[in-house]
Amino acid sequence: MSNYHSTVSRREFMKGLGIAGAGFGAASAVTPVFRDLDELTSSAAAHPKRAWYVKEREFGDIGIEIDWNILKRRDTRGYSYWNPMIWKQHYPAYDMEAFNKALDNKTKELWPDYAGPTTRDYSLKNAMYSVGLGCPHYLYNVEQFGVTLPHPAPRPEAIGMPNWAGTPEENFQMIQAAFSLIGLGPSIGITELDDKSRRFVWEYNNYGQHIIFDDDITETYRTANPPTIHIPSSHRYVIATHNMGADEILRRAPSTIGACTESISYARVAYAKSFVEQFIRGLGYNVVYGHSLQAAPAMDFWSGVGEHARMGQVCVTPENGAMMRTHAIFFTDLPLSPTRPIDAGITKFCETCGICAEACPFGAINPGEPTWKDDNAFGNAGFLGWRCDYTKCPHCPICQGTCPFNSHPGSFIHDIVKGTVSTTPVFNSFFKNMEKSFKYGRKNPATWWDEVDDYPYGVDTSY
Repeated sequence: MSNYHSTVSRREFMKGLGIAGAGFGAASAVTPVFRDLDELTSSAAAHPKRAWYVKEREFGDIGIEIDWNILKRRDTRGYSYWNPMIWKQHYPAYDMEAFNKALDNKTKELWPDYAGPTTRDYSLKNAMYSVGLGCPHYLYNVEQFGVTLPHPAPRPEAIGMPNWAGTPEENFQMIQAAFSLIGLGPSIGITELDDKSRRFVWEYNNYGQHIIFDDDITETYRTANPPTIHIPSSHRYVIATHNMGADEILRRAPSTIGACTESISYARVAYAKSFVEQFIRGLGYNVVYGHSLQAAPAMDFWSGVGEHARMGQVCVTPENGAMMRTHAIFFTDLPLSPTRPIDAGITKFCETCGICAEACPFGAINPGEPTWKDDNAFGNAGFLGWRCDYTKCPHCPICQGTCPFNSHPGSFIHDIVKGTVSTTPVFNSFFKNMEKSFKYGRKNPATWWDEVDDYPYGVDTSY
C-alpha cells in the first residue's frame, strides 16, 4: 500500500483530478483557492483543528431533512438492541450459526484464498468477549449509574479548593485534554439541549425507565417503582464522543477476527465513563452518562462530530471515518462552548457509495435511496435518511471496517480525495469505484498476526 502511494506525486495527483494549475474547472468556486497542493500545505489553512474542507453548518442543521411534527421523544420499552434472546422471541429466524457462516462466505468473496478462521482467531474473539460484553461488571458500568467506586473523587470543598471556574471555551479545551488521556475521542462535540435536541432523548428507554428532566434537582437519581431516571434540567450541556476503534483489526472485516474488537470497546468505554464522572465531580460540577438515553449517533450529528451515513446507526467523521467505536454521551452542568454541525460531503458521498451495504453479509443496511420510512421497530421515524435493520444486524461491525473515509489524517492522497468529495461531488462515483478496485485500507484477515508491529489498543495512528 505504501509503495502505491509513493508512486504518485502531489502535482500529478492534482492533475489527474483536473484541478491543478491556474484553472480549477468544477472546483473553481471552492474557497479557499490553492493552485496546487504545495501551496495548500504551506498555508495557514493546512493546520486547523479540522481540515479546510470541513464546513460548519448553522446550529440545528445536520444536513438531512427532519420532520419535527413526527420526530418526538420515543418510547423504546420492549426493545433490547442486539440481544439475541429478545430477538428470538420476536424473530424466530434469528440464527447465530447462520450469521457466522454468512460472515465466512463474505470473507472468501473478498479474499478467495482465505482458509477460514483458525483456533487463535477464535481464541482472540472469545477472549475479547469474555472481558468485554461477556463481563457483567463492564456491562453494568456502561449504563448510567454503573458500579459504586470505593474511593470516589472528592468535591473541591472537601479538599479546601474552590469549584473550577473556567470559561466555556477553556472548559472545552480541558475536556478534550482529559478525554484524550482516558482514550475518548479524538472527535469531541458539544451541544446544548433545547426543544429540538431534547427530542433525541428517549421518553422511555429499553429498560422501561421513564426519563424525566427535573427543574428542582442538581444531581441525577433514579427510582425503582415506578422505574424512572431524573436528570436535572441544569444538565443542558451535552458532550458527544467515542473511543477509537481497533482499526488494524477492523480493516480485516468482514471476518471473524475483524469483528472481534467489538466486545472490548464496551469495556474501554465503561472504564472511561467512570473516569469522566469522577473528573467532573472533582471540578465541582455534575454529570450523567447517557449510553442508553438516546439514539447513538444523534448527538454526534447535532454537535458536529460527524455526519449521518448509510450505515444508519454509525456516525462517520471526516478525520477517522467510521472507526469511532462505542459512543459516549455525557449530560452535564459544566459550561461548555458548543460546536456546530458539519458538512464534509460524507452524507452526499453515501448516496453514491454503498460499499458498506455491499459488504454486510446479513442485508442489514439499506442499499437504496434515503427514505422517511421506519422499516422496523428499532429505527426512528421523522427524518429523511438511512436506517439499519436491527432485526438482521448482529453488531459485528463489518460495515465500519469498509468505509472509504477510514484513512487517518496525514495521508496526503486521501486528504485530497476527502477535500474533493467535500467540494466537488461529481467525482464521487469515480472515488467509489477506485475504493472498490484497490480495497484501500482493507487487509486479508489471515495477515493480522504477522503484520502487527506497534499498535497500542489496536490503533494504527500513522495509517
